[in-house]
Amino acid sequence: MKALSILGLALPSALALNIPAQQFLVPEESTRNPAFKPSERETCPQAQRVVAPNDGFHSSLTFLEDEAFRARQAHRLSQAVQVPTTVGDFAEDPYDPAFEPFVEFQELLTKLFPLVYSRAQLEHVNRLGLLYTFQGVDTTRKPILFMAHQDVVPIDDASDWTYPPFDGVIDGEWIWGRGSSDCKNVLIGLLSTLEDLLSQNWRPQRTIVLAFGYDEESHGWLGAGSLAPVLEEKYGKDSFEFILDEGGMGLQSLGSSADAGEVLYALPGVGEKGSLDLVLELAVPGGHSSIPPAHTGIGIMAEILYELERQELFTAWLDESHPSFGTLECQARYSPDHVESWLASKLEAGDAEALAEAVAQSRGAAVRYTLQTSQAADLIQGGVKTNALPEKISAVVNYRVALHQTPDLVRQRAVRIIGPIAERHNVSMSVDFPGVVSSGSKKGSSDRTLRLSPLSDPLVPAPISPTDPLTSKVWARFSGVARSVFESHPNPLTKSDATSDATPTVVVTGDIMTGNTDTRFYWSLSENIYRWSPSRAGGAANIHTVDERINLNVHLEGMMLYYDLIRSFDGWDESSE
Repeated sequence: MKALSILGLALPSALALNIPAQQFLVPEESTRNPAFKPSERETCPQAQRVVAPNDGFHSSLTFLEDEAFRARQAHRLSQAVQVPTTVGDFAEDPYDPAFEPFVEFQELLTKLFPLVYSRAQLEHVNRLGLLYTFQGVDTTRKPILFMAHQDVVPIDDASDWTYPPFDGVIDGEWIWGRGSSDCKNVLIGLLSTLEDLLSQNWRPQRTIVLAFGYDEESHGWLGAGSLAPVLEEKYGKDSFEFILDEGGMGLQSLGSSADAGEVLYALPGVGEKGSLDLVLELAVPGGHSSIPPAHTGIGIMAEILYELERQELFTAWLDESHPSFGTLECQARYSPDHVESWLASKLEAGDAEALAEAVAQSRGAAVRYTLQTSQAADLIQGGVKTNALPEKISAVVNYRVALHQTPDLVRQRAVRIIGPIAERHNVSMSVDFPGVVSSGSKKGSSDRTLRLSPLSDPLVPAPISPTDPLTSKVWARFSGVARSVFESHPNPLTKSDATSDATPTVVVTGDIMTGNTDTRFYWSLSENIYRWSPSRAGGAANIHTVDERINLNVHLEGMMLYYDLIRSFDGWDESSE
């Protein structure tokens, strides 16, 4: 999973909660008027809880409470972690020997999930992509797609880890190792859920599809990039009821007291920023370093990077179209004593730039970059020897493009800033982007050139999935299931005390991600795309770094969500509501 973004919830607590009496604004399904239209936009409307159907299957709470199941599940995830399915940057060939651990991993899956492998239709796409289909009886209902990825990021120094990174150590509370929380927990959780349903003689009414790529940590072109076209060819555009992948910010608590109880914010990612990797390639004449020019090629490149970080700085923007606006409204409504005193008034003021800047200053960089484009010079190369002038200098600047901007605007800004620098140094500049007419500066020397190009195709910000339960029946049902699951039991991460024994109030609201998941290949398949690993804060640790681990209870809660989503959508007919 790529870098995520959080609309910061770790604010200092203040007074006891003062939650408005009218908490849930959507009528019960039995009393809702289909023609009902609110007179004005509701503030943080919440769907009614969707209780799992009376289908004869065991409760999802069994996953948390049954000791035999808990032990089996910990063992499953531990075994999965023990297979080092690492992937580096720029993976290009699915038959590269570096992918051999994936073959071992897939052999392990056949042993762990015999019912899945005996009853699902399995397709291998581009060798290692996995596509499982559980065919539903009613083909008129849109299928549901669950996603995960098999690959994990490499480790640096194994001696830095408390336990070896690929031992899958179970300490009684946590499962340790690379991939335990990103995202073999999701992959194993999904397969375990289906295995459990099949053991109860489940026969799906609605088709369920699982799609597991194998290079998400390396841009996803081999895995998801091959799986998505297969699904579109088979099912067509806008063919899935919803898509659920890893991501989001899990579940965050904001405001808890003995009087009012815990308010738990469920934060599925319903959108992603765009991206652009800008490659700068400078070529200048070489020579002996004892007779240098006024500015070497490295000096010129340094000036370019300096000016990119100094001029026309990006600004934050937060209007009602941004998912974070709705999250802030929810916080102001349900946790009013635990957010900034000015938040509600600034939300109502309608000044998108002022609101964004105030929130960014208050909550820090992690929140700022949900609201504005980021720019980071990440790679630079140049020079071969201390007494030789550098002839080839390159750099890569990474941009994560905010929702109110596009990669084209970012490119145009870079050209405006870099062009005058190139002219001052007698460098001929060319711009080589897909879909853009090749351009170059008329001034400059033919042996002094600068080329601007993308490392890969720029990515525009993702479409935003609907999150209004008054207008989106799919979101209302999805979020209603989430509420039901996480309001069904106290926080399993806390020790028993006066507050932790109470069930929480769950508020479901959309989040935005600064990074990208494999869903960027699936936009055409559904308008309802959710990126959410449903992990409580404090229950998963150190993604992409030393001592990655996940709490077993958090892993099991994720399974509870998958289990009840499948059951609650299986016989649901949207047209009947």
